[in-house]
Amino acid sequence: MSRNEKRNRSDDDSSDDEVAEYKKANQEFDRENERLDKRNRELESQVRKLKREISVLKTKSERKTKGQLRIDYAWDGEEVNLADRVSNWVKTYLFPRYKFLKDNWMEYSEEEKSLSNFVQRKLKMERVEDFQGAWERVICPTIQNKYVVVRCNLNNDVRKAYKGK
Repeated sequence: MSRNEKRNRSDDDSSDDEVAEYKKANQEFDRENERLDKRNRELESQVRKLKREISVLKTKSERKTKGQLRIDYAWDGEEVNLADRVSNWVKTYLFPRYKFLKDNWMEYSEEEKSLSNFVQRKLKMERVEDFQGAWERVICPTIQNKYVVVRCNLNNDVRKAYKGK
């Protein structure tokens, strides 16, 4: 083998090594980029959640309208539709069967006996990707508000029925 052939062969080997190193570095960069993107999404979600919590705490009142809830929790159109669905379900199903909810009912849990799991099954939302987010942002405030409204209406009906007698 001549000297030039050996030189060309060693150049090919070094270029193959460089390509392999480049691919490896690129893969590591892609993995790190994906990890950072995921972390960024998590932090942005946390920031939105904390901003909502601040706005809710600023406007703390006992009885809110659905419009106030929509503003406080920054609901979009889909979330408003979900709130309507939950509100109707609470009025027709949940409240007639369960007048009083257990302590800590607002906490999200995947346990079989938790209210969040029960609601998820009854509203057929098993395939919802971010049910926990929907639970905290839409479902809990809607259930809480609906219970306040229904109890108030029930008390008013009882007063009307028995006040004059």
